[in-house]
Amino acid sequence: MVRNVMDMNARYGGLNSAFLEAGKSAWVMNVVPIGARDTLPLILDQGFAGVLHDWCKPFPTYPRTYDMLHANGLLSYLISEGCSITNLLLEMDRILRPEGWVVLSDKLGPIENTRTIATQIRWEARVIDLENGSDQRLLVCQKPFVRK
Repeated sequence: MVRNVMDMNARYGGLNSAFLEAGKSAWVMNVVPIGARDTLPLILDQGFAGVLHDWCKPFPTYPRTYDMLHANGLLSYLISEGCSITNLLLEMDRILRPEGWVVLSDKLGPIENTRTIATQIRWEARVIDLENGSDQRLLVCQKPFVRK
């Protein structure tokens, strides 16, 4: 069950709109990365929750807040900004609930590097080829529920 979702590179709030159109009841935090085109006013005008954030830094929220994290193109953007993908994944691990999902869409190189890091932090991770001949890939991860 997915209740709290974060779109880490929200652009225009498309993931939020998709949940509404599908009749799914989920609260979505739309995050527009600082340095990207500021589309936050468009997101807020639609009545969606949203915030600007620098993903090179921690996100100000409680641990284990979100059931699902989603980002399209965020990895390539952060690499171009000189940010650490390892630090990003550790931050995602902090804010993601056990058995929560991460869905990342990006180019093959950043996706493969991120998959390697995801398996090192013990996430179940698989890469999905979106189209034949395309460089776009989808990385789907699940954080395990760890019992002591």
